[in-house]
Amino acid sequence: MLVINQEPIDPALIEDAFQRIKTTAEMLTEVSCCERDEEFLAQAEKEVIDGILLAQEAEKRFPKLDESLVKSAMEKSLRQWRDNGASWELIEKHHAQIHQETTASLRMESFTDHLFAEISDPSDAEISDYYLSNQHDYFQPPAVHALHLLRFADHAQPWIEYSHLLGLRQQVIDGADFAVLAAEHTQKHNKEIDLDWITLERALHPFEAILFSLREKEISPIISHDHALHLVYPIEVKPAVQIPLEEKAEEIRQQIIRQKKQLILRDLANELRKSAVIERTG
Repeated sequence: MLVINQEPIDPALIEDAFQRIKTTAEMLTEVSCCERDEEFLAQAEKEVIDGILLAQEAEKRFPKLDESLVKSAMEKSLRQWRDNGASWELIEKHHAQIHQETTASLRMESFTDHLFAEISDPSDAEISDYYLSNQHDYFQPPAVHALHLLRFADHAQPWIEYSHLLGLRQQVIDGADFAVLAAEHTQKHNKEIDLDWITLERALHPFEAILFSLREKEISPIISHDHALHLVYPIEVKPAVQIPLEEKAEEIRQQIIRQKKQLILRDLANELRKSAVIERTG
């Protein structure tokens, strides 16, 4: 168990952070990241330690809170519990916990308001520079209207279906109508061959990576994915389009402010670590 400045830390906090960080990484890559568990655990511990150090510092700087603010915040918290269906008996049972969490949240809000008071609004030049440095984040992704042929291969003899698809693919290259062949040979249970419009969302996904690399009316190579073999055929392609700065200026302004806030908190947490007593017990 971690103990930070004599305050024991619930291991569940680290486990929750670990699972969130790992799940996010796996969603982005669509690959199990078990080999990175030590890396994710280290990130989770750092995140929790930083959060505790900042909370402890907030309590030092704001030991007393305005009672009227606490009362107003408590009333809001209790209303939220009621709106979520909690009975008055349940609320009374957890009243001390609700008060503690509400007070901690209010204290942290006062603390961060103080820390962020000097943050200036980003200038037009800052916004423009940020946009130019991160243009890849501001585009309308490409879209493809594609037809699809699916076959299920026997794992013991995959060459049978693979060679069958090779033959169908060659027919299309020689001029055959993909739609006709797909309708006749697909093994989809509903015989549907039209994928309609698909927008690129996962560039690392093997199916999308190949689909969005194709030109209009260019048949794909055979794609092995999700225990099946696929051929896809784009009948219409919409290329990626860069979104103008004017449409993203407000979003970028907010992002710059968030980054400034994160930097202030990160720098303060790093400074607090220098004098913190962080122990492992058990």
